[in-house]
Amino acid sequence: MDVQFEDEHGDVRYSLTMRAGGEIVLTFRVEGFERRNVESEGAVPEERVRLLYEAELRDPQDVLVLPGENGEVDVLLGPRDEQWRPKIRWSGAVPSYAPNGEYKIQLRVKDAQGDEETTLSVPVRVRGETIRPAASLEIQQIEYASSESGPWYSRRYFPAGNPIYVRYKIVGFRVSPEKEVWVEQDWAVLDSEGRVIVIHENVVQTKQQSFYPPRSLPTTFDLKLDDPKPGMYTLRIAIRDRVGEQAISTDSNFFLQP
Repeated sequence: MDVQFEDEHGDVRYSLTMRAGGEIVLTFRVEGFERRNVESEGAVPEERVRLLYEAELRDPQDVLVLPGENGEVDVLLGPRDEQWRPKIRWSGAVPSYAPNGEYKIQLRVKDAQGDEETTLSVPVRVRGETIRPAASLEIQQIEYASSESGPWYSRRYFPAGNPIYVRYKIVGFRVSPEKEVWVEQDWAVLDSEGRVIVIHENVVQTKQQSFYPPRSLPTTFDLKLDDPKPGMYTLRIAIRDRVGEQAISTDSNFFLQP
């Protein structure tokens, strides 16, 4: 009962839309549990309540985002506690790389004395990365800009000598049973005749292990061409997924103007 969210100011909300990277704070109450009489040393009668609860957060693909949290409520109540209902608080941080979509907080409460159990699924809307599903290793959303802060466009025309920044997302890589991701990247620039003028091997290496591995690997870099001439160039990006034993190479053309 009374499921509520708390924002960063402590104000109460009955639904939540948040950005990835933030924290969810949720409270709820429980009722309908058994009160069992216990022997008391004094003259005042007492009743025992014992509840076990679990809370977990799952993403839109039903993948567990955070380790499930277990807790217990074990109290003795007196005659004045007739209206007492426990208030349980749960909180969890959503990773900054979490994908966009509707998440679910799964709540489960068991009455250890009454041998009854109840569950509730509470939705949370997360504004995160938009990722197109990929069955295998893939590069998505290649974009260019004249500044690391953008604006970013799919257009690929730049004055010769101006800075050129590139960004894209790597998706479709595999995650090991130990929840490890291991991806390596090379990139090269070829001129209009196919000659390699710049090459960087293993320029980016991502090897990480986490409870909730990322679904995409965003990459941004500066091409840094030395004394480039006007004309068409080809950016060649090579990706190796060491966990999934996959490898791909993608070409993207851009143009330098006089």
